[in-house]
Amino acid sequence: MHSFDDILRAYQRHVRLPWQNDVPPAGRVWIVWYDKSMQRRFKARLSELEHATMAAGHGWRQVDLAPTFGRWIVAHELFEPLLTQPAEIRGLLPEYEEHLATTIRKELASCSANDVLALVGCAALFGLARISRLLDHVAAAVPGRLLVGFPGKHSGGVYRLLDARDGWNYHAVPIPPDDAL
Repeated sequence: MHSFDDILRAYQRHVRLPWQNDVPPAGRVWIVWYDKSMQRRFKARLSELEHATMAAGHGWRQVDLAPTFGRWIVAHELFEPLLTQPAEIRGLLPEYEEHLATTIRKELASCSANDVLALVGCAALFGLARISRLLDHVAAAVPGRLLVGFPGKHSGGVYRLLDARDGWNYHAVPIPPDDAL
């Protein structure tokens, strides 16, 4: 398991590399993966990643995905009926996933080619939305870099959120790279 300091050093090295403008969309996505037990520590020290980004001459924006479901479902027109039939929420999850994608694309639209947009709170999406599909929906809209804080495992290009599910193979840049530091 990597410590946060290991992850920070790997991120500092990576963010200082020159950015190529012709990188395909998946290559503009950086997934900072860490053990799920480090979730609170990662969020508490996120400002250190922000500082490293700015020290490398790039801008920083951040979106916390954790509170999005609660805000979305309370504002939904079917919220009141769902209180008596909560099992029906599952049928609305594709709509929530599209809401997330739209929210992230709006944030990306306000970013420049020199900015990092950091997504945190991905663990809160477990069982509600798949990060793999979310990234597929937004990757083409990334002007600079999209940094995804990912509590889970990465090995051989396969990511597993919270060490559950089968995982998915995504061509994003893993930080730290695989298990090597």
